[in-house]
Amino acid sequence: MQHFQPGWENTLLSNPRTAIVPVLLVMLWYYTGTYFIIFLANLQKIDQEVIEAAKIDGATEWQSLRYVILPALSGVIATSSILAISGSLKSFDLIFAMTGGNPARRTSVLALFMYDTAFRGAPNYPMANAVSTFMMAFSFLLIIITKIVEKRLGGREE
Repeated sequence: MQHFQPGWENTLLSNPRTAIVPVLLVMLWYYTGTYFIIFLANLQKIDQEVIEAAKIDGATEWQSLRYVILPALSGVIATSSILAISGSLKSFDLIFAMTGGNPARRTSVLALFMYDTAFRGAPNYPMANAVSTFMMAFSFLLIIITKIVEKRLGGREE
């Protein structure tokens, strides 16, 4: 019996130049539905009479989007930004399952570096603790920046 030898081999995850692309596509697919539902539900909450009034007053589609819809969604945009920040810093599980941080550490993120530092080879717990503390402080900083931008640019969610 002859064995079939395929002529094509999937090297996306083993090639250091392209290893991050499948990971990014999976992350995009993983979170898109959640954000789509959040935004769709809040778009349906916007009063259509306000949008129609803007159109009657001569606003273009872009002006309606900028001055009516986006301010009405500012709370949702801030909430989604915070969820995206926490999701990106928590991306250890997906990357570890897909690539383990390899090849050539091209798909390594802070959480994976922290795991490697604490549990692989000679454990360096103080360094892993420092990385986790930095990740926490960085996420708080990004959340504060998100809230400041929301207050400056948008209205409040009703």
